[in-house]
Order: sequence, then structure tokens, then C-alpha cells
Amino acid sequence: MGILFSAYRVLRDEVYRKIPEISCQACGQCCVSPHMTMIEFCYMVTFLRDKPDYLTYIISRMVPNHSYYPNLLTCRFQTPDNLCSIYPNRPLACRLHGHPVMSNVNEQYRIYCQKARPIDRQVSMDEVHCMLDRIAELNQGYYSYYTPPYWISGLNTESWLTVLFTEIPKHVFRLLRKIMSRELDIQHIPTMFNQPVHLQDKLVLIDRFQSEFSCGNYQVLGALLEEIQHHFPETGAYYFFEAEMYRMALEEKKVQALIS
Repeated sequence: MGILFSAYRVLRDEVYRKIPEISCQACGQCCVSPHMTMIEFCYMVTFLRDKPDYLTYIISRMVPNHSYYPNLLTCRFQTPDNLCSIYPNRPLACRLHGHPVMSNVNEQYRIYCQKARPIDRQVSMDEVHCMLDRIAELNQGYYSYYTPPYWISGLNTESWLTVLFTEIPKHVFRLLRKIMSRELDIQHIPTMFNQPVHLQDKLVLIDRFQSEFSCGNYQVLGALLEEIQHHFPETGAYYFFEAEMYRMALEEKKVQALIS
């Protein structure tokens, strides 16, 4: 029994089971590397913990860019026949995909299923927010969920694997790696992971942005924010919401400068 066992039970019973199932045609068009929190990532991987050979294959394989979203990576848990190898433990992002409510979510990468069939009960945006809040509470019990300047609310699969199997010299990432390593107990696999994303490079730019913002060097921040948001598509939408918050702050600074 792992350290996250009780969190898994809450995740499964209080969040995932509230989401109506939808009919999937297994076209494979939606299967990009999904975003999730740390607990969801661990819960997903534990589904294959009793299949060490297959888990090693999954983690060691080199995943291509997605054919429909060429700047994004294909989900490494997608099977050759477009099914999901961790379907019972898939994260919230995958469970909500295809629900009409998701067409209204303002994400950096607008990936929405146009083929899903009508469902009997639609999920509301309030329900989505409640699910996200409940998952946030679970993660807050294990690490500082919103520790600036990194705001670790969620990463895509490739970023979580990069955190787990590579050294990132930031305290919060070392803590996350320690928690995941203890929970997953897959020390024999690290040498098998050969496709880390450029998360560290992105963190360097985030550090620089934070420093420039604190010093009031607003003239350089717009271009820097664009680079953070759009030059690392393989890391997913990490830092997207925070970047939007800073973008609004920069607009306010511009308005204040014009008024004065």
C-alpha cells in the first residue's frame, strides 16, 4: 500500500465516478500527452505497476509528434489500435474530453472532440471547477501546490516523467520527485527513459521573467512571456494560466503609464 492510497480512493470515488461516460470512437485524434496533477500521474502509473515489462516499454518508447497537432506529443499510453492502456486510471483531462462543457474552456491548446455522441447528462462548468478544487486539495496535502514562481498545478505526462527521471535543481521538483519515487517504486526504470522535454530550459526563462518583473523592467516582459508560452510545446500548457495572469498585469502597467 503506497503513501497516496487514501488520496487515490478520494480521487476515484469523489471525482472520477461523478463524470458520465461518453462514447468514444477510438479515432485517436485527441490523444495528446494529457495534463494532470502529481497524484493523478501516480494513480495512472500504478495501473501498470503489476505489468513491469509493459511499463518499461511504455516509459522507454520514443513518442512521435501528434499527427493532428504536430507541435504536441502523442500520448505514450495510446495503443496501436487507438485505445488507452491505462483507461481505468486515466486522469481528469481525459475523462472530461468529449464533454460539451470542455468546448468552452479557454486552454492554450484547444483540443476538443467533435465526434462525441450526445450524452444523457451534461457536466456543468461549476462541476468541473468543483472537481478541480477537490483534486487541488488532495495535492496540497503532499506539497505546496502554488509555490511561486513555478505554480505547480499540473504538468503533462512527458513533463512528469522528466521530473521523475531527471535532475531538476529546484526544491519543489526535488520534493515532487521524492514523493513520486517513493510511491511508484520503479527505480529499475530510470535508465530506460530517453525522451525528457525541455522543462529545465522553460524554468530558466520563468526565473528570468520573475526577476525582470520584480525589477520593473516591463519593456522586455512581453516578448519573454511569449517565448515561455509558445516555444516549449512538448511541455504542454504548463504555466499557461500564470502567464495569462502576468499578461493582464503587464497590460495594466501599460495603461497606468499612459495615464501618468
